[in-house]
Amino acid sequence: MPLFRPRTRRTFRLSPTSIRKSALYLIIGFVLLFSLTSLGSYVQSKIQFSSVTLKKWTTHVSKETFISTLSMEIPALQLYNRLTGIQTPKASTLLLETAISFNPQDPRSLIRNELPGFALFDGHVVVAGQGVNYTDFPMESSPPLEVVMAQREAAFVEEEKASDKGTTEGDAGTPALTTEGRKVVLIYHTHNTESWLPHLPEEDNPSNAYHPEVNITLIGKRLGEELEKRGIGAHVDTTDITRKLHEANKPFAFSYAKSREVVQEVLAQQQDILFMFDLHRDALPRERTTTEINGKSYARTLFLIGGKNANFEKNQKFAERFHDLLEESYPGLSRGVFLKNGNGNGEYNQSLSENNLLIEIGGVGNTVDESYRTAEALADVIADLYWDAEKVNAKPEGKKM
Repeated sequence: MPLFRPRTRRTFRLSPTSIRKSALYLIIGFVLLFSLTSLGSYVQSKIQFSSVTLKKWTTHVSKETFISTLSMEIPALQLYNRLTGIQTPKASTLLLETAISFNPQDPRSLIRNELPGFALFDGHVVVAGQGVNYTDFPMESSPPLEVVMAQREAAFVEEEKASDKGTTEGDAGTPALTTEGRKVVLIYHTHNTESWLPHLPEEDNPSNAYHPEVNITLIGKRLGEELEKRGIGAHVDTTDITRKLHEANKPFAFSYAKSREVVQEVLAQQQDILFMFDLHRDALPRERTTTEINGKSYARTLFLIGGKNANFEKNQKFAERFHDLLEESYPGLSRGVFLKNGNGNGEYNQSLSENNLLIEIGGVGNTVDESYRTAEALADVIADLYWDAEKVNAKPEGKKM
């Protein structure tokens, strides 16, 4: 018996069943490859990878996350991150923000899209005044049209004007500096019928605090008068935006679009306008919008910046400067600077000028007199801001300013 058996050659034969399976798999592979290629070509023809597309994908990603992600490819941004303290996000954070619009660093992002009305608080407190937090975010409500247009009684008595600030000593009627008749400040009111509950008898609903005459335009007029006393020429626009909307059969939400038209008309006629202020009355209760200075009550201010404006940083810088000066002379008067993200109007016509601010003066529970005192305080600061700007932009000696 041999120790080793010679190997026999084996032959492999494919059965008909195996051949059919292989052919089927091959056909399926070709079909899938063809389908994917066709789908890719279709998507490429339909989607243009432009800045607009990129913006749509990243609107719900926080600025910090976006910048820190870009810095991975742009070394120059890494220095910016170090100076501002922005940390590189974790991969899980970036994935969550991109996929479900949830930023673990901002718990509000988890519920902002689920709770009706929560978008009103979708913003940032840039500079917080004394005792201010996110519950003090300004409130805007759309009033019933019949309330806005109604001719109702209002309890209001004009107070005596006694302020002589901004004038030279010994000549109370002549300010030390003047703009020589030039109108350099524009005051206007997008929500011109905003009124106050104390001046509306038998009314206790903040949503109904609107009046065609006793309203925020009175404060605009007083601010204009106080600026004139300080030598600052002011154009006070009292256009009835509400009535214009009613005549155009437009809802209250179109208020800013209509006031934008008004502002553009004024700017076309008044070439010297440098500062613009849209004055409003907040809907928050009195305890959050009132402060006492030297034994007198004032309606607190709040500066609102629209983040939808591409150049909002310039408006924000102006607001921060305004807030700082106001706090120096009237501590506690300013509630701070708030940045509103792209919900609602989003920019408040601030794209028209880097020196355009929306100022909330007091709330629904304040009075005209309290708001008047605030207007005088604002006039002091605006005058300082204007003359400081004139020093920076001063013309050479010998030329008229």
